Amino acid sequence: MRPSFAAGPVRNLRFTAGALTNLRRLAPAAILLLARFPVAARAEDLPTHTALNLPFAGYGISIGNSARHSGLRFNWSDDGIEKINGLNVTLWVPGEPLSGTMNGVGIGLGVMGAGEINGLSFGLGGVFGEHALNGISIGGLAIITSGDAAGVTFSGFGVVASGSLTGFNFGGVGCVAGGNMNGASVGPLGLVATGSLSGLNLAGLAAVSGGAVAGLNASIGAVVAKGDIAGLSITAGAIQTAADVAGFTVAGFRTKSDRVTGIDLNVLTTDVRCATGLVTGLYNNVSGRQEGISIGLLNRTSSLFGVQIGLVNIAENNPEGFRALPFLDVHF
Repeated sequence: MRPSFAAGPVRNLRFTAGALTNLRRLAPAAILLLARFPVAARAEDLPTHTALNLPFAGYGISIGNSARHSGLRFNWSDDGIEKINGLNVTLWVPGEPLSGTMNGVGIGLGVMGAGEINGLSFGLGGVFGEHALNGISIGGLAIITSGDAAGVTFSGFGVVASGSLTGFNFGGVGCVAGGNMNGASVGPLGLVATGSLSGLNLAGLAAVSGGAVAGLNASIGAVVAKGDIAGLSITAGAIQTAADVAGFTVAGFRTKSDRVTGIDLNVLTTDVRCATGLVTGLYNNVSGRQEGISIGLLNRTSSLFGVQIGLVNIAENNPEGFRALPFLDVHF
């Protein structure tokens, strides 16, 4: 009985093509369609462990579906394994449910898969770890685990973990984590983490976090978070969160947050409740308190404690008759 294919591990992540506020639910659907998960085994599907073992069972060279072995092992399809140490070469896809532990070097001309994989693993079709992937994992199409992945993951299509991704992660389309994504991650389409996103994050369409974003973040479309965004963030689109933005930000479209602190350089607009530092944009709207400098064609704030430079400057805490001034407004 060959493995069945089912929907992916991060069910609460989905792509929405609408407003940027929905981007934190981004999950490349094409990646998830590759996800492969175990189904309950029927009695007639229970694996057999027939193998030729030299010089004896458990050690040396094994040809066949040995359940436990240390040394060199060659098999058509790994099914019901318990523990394999050394070099394991398999030619087809593994049976389900994925089981056991592989330590060392695993090479799959089809798919390399086990309950837990530790070491160097390569699968032309992909690498699947039911519980965990640790070490270097290289998948022609996909890297998928229902647990955590730590180390280096490199996939031609996508990297997907129901848990966290830690280390260096590259997905030809994108990377998705049901937990945190920490380290250096690259996704030409996007990076999505239900938890925090920290380190070096390079995304094409969007870098999206259900928690905080910290480090160096660059994306063509957007950097979006439910929590704080801190560090250096660069995008041609929007930087957006319901929480705070701190550090150095550059956005072609806008920065939208509760509070921005540091240097915030926008081409079109800054739309925040409070601002401390330098903000720029054609239209800068600070609905609460602004401390520092605002530069744009139209600058507006409810409470100015700093400098506005622009064609029209509005500070609602100025005396009546001076609340809208051209070119320069100063209030301390």
